[in-house]
Amino acid sequence: MENFLNEDKVTPTHLLQLFKNAMMKASLDEENDIRVTTVPGSLFLFQVLSEQKMLKYVGMFGFKKRANTSKKWVLLNQLNSEVILSRFSMPREDVLLSEYFLPYEEGISSYQVINCLRLFERVTTGAIRQFDGSDLLE
Repeated sequence: MENFLNEDKVTPTHLLQLFKNAMMKASLDEENDIRVTTVPGSLFLFQVLSEQKMLKYVGMFGFKKRANTSKKWVLLNQLNSEVILSRFSMPREDVLLSEYFLPYEEGISSYQVINCLRLFERVTTGAIRQFDGSDLLE
């Protein structure tokens, strides 16, 4: 595994191999996004935004059908107020989205790519456990 990826090596194909080398269950989907399933079973998407020279980490979580809309907004606002690593949004009534962006201009270390995914997962799932007191998420 390369310790440092030059900017031209920051591609979905190279990063897919990086995740696999780190013993993560990863695959490339039809949109060229990397799908990573972590050991606890959470699914995260990973995108290379080449024009912006950013890596985008995405976690999607489903709201339960019975979840009250006003309580969803309270949860969303609380997550955004209390959690500084990621940005939370609700692109649809049934989805909570968590995003984190990492620049890679001039390259990035392999360790940083993998470690940021692990950190993003811990922070996102931990925040949901901590703040979803109304049990809104599946």
